[in-house]
Amino acid sequence: MAHANAQLKQVRQSLGWSQLQLAMRAGVSSRTVQFAESGQNVSLGTMRRIATALGMESDQLIRIDPGTGQDAFADLPWSIADRFRTHRRFDQGSLCRNEAEVIEIVRQLRENFSIQIQKWGSTQSQHHALLRDKAIDEVYFRYEQRYVELWRRNPACIRLDRYDETVGGVSITLPLTAESFRAFRAGELAWLDISADDLVDQSQYLLLDSVTEFTNQCRRPWYQVTESLSLVAFTQVAALAEHPNRSDFEMVSFSASPLNERRLSTIGFVAEPAAEPEFDYPLFWFGEDSRILTKEEYSNWSTFKHFTTLIKSVDKASLRRRMFQNLLSMVKRLQRPAKRSLVRRAA
Repeated sequence: MAHANAQLKQVRQSLGWSQLQLAMRAGVSSRTVQFAESGQNVSLGTMRRIATALGMESDQLIRIDPGTGQDAFADLPWSIADRFRTHRRFDQGSLCRNEAEVIEIVRQLRENFSIQIQKWGSTQSQHHALLRDKAIDEVYFRYEQRYVELWRRNPACIRLDRYDETVGGVSITLPLTAESFRAFRAGELAWLDISADDLVDQSQYLLLDSVTEFTNQCRRPWYQVTESLSLVAFTQVAALAEHPNRSDFEMVSFSASPLNERRLSTIGFVAEPAAEPEFDYPLFWFGEDSRILTKEEYSNWSTFKHFTTLIKSVDKASLRRRMFQNLLSMVKRLQRPAKRSLVRRAA
């Protein structure tokens, strides 16, 4: 069974169709369309027929509910253990190829974030999140240029979940200076005011800026996209953190949607008293804190740090292997011309 998100009614109305007209095109009863738009359970087959009639993928209309297991971020950090046990490859994601792709990714991020908001949470929480989301549209050029500037300073801060040349989502993590991190955590530094001057190559202080699926263009099922993107985000943290096993390793983030808040709490973030000053986003912090010692978050926090450290060590080992292989290849290339020149002299 599935629940439709708010987009179903919006798309139908944008087409100028009544519920009866949509029902006739989808081959279902008008009562079924009413049920779907009111958020009641309908079968996945029915949702597919309605989505097809609207010219959409069914995944774009389905609202994910807690406990369904469709959001792979809910399995973090425990899903990492399966990767180590089965020796499956860790996908680090791909970098943006040029500035034009960064701009396109930012555009996709804006388009898809409102879809993510509508996939999760109560109607009231969705309404508040969408109001904040519209406020970003009013400063879009500033928003876009900020990401371009951050990418120029540190291309590794933007990682893409790329599959068959289709981008399924983006993970953005910013390694900050200690001063900028503390100012943001205290609610003294606005999110969009973080600039290239606040970034370093690696840091003990990370800002989880955004992790968003691009459901409007990705043809993979939602759970597959969230699974691969969750691993991209996890390995990105491992790559940008200097020493994730140390007690001074900290992360900060903010909740721009109900889904954000759920994901942050899953991996051990705790709510902070301060809020982001420009858009009033609630802030969340990840670090050693007595507030989580007796809670489930402590287990998730310690496990997240443990596997981040393991991934970083595996990545360093693979880097050393690649450097050694590249060195051997270079030596072989240098030796080949010498052999050919000796043959010519002998002739």
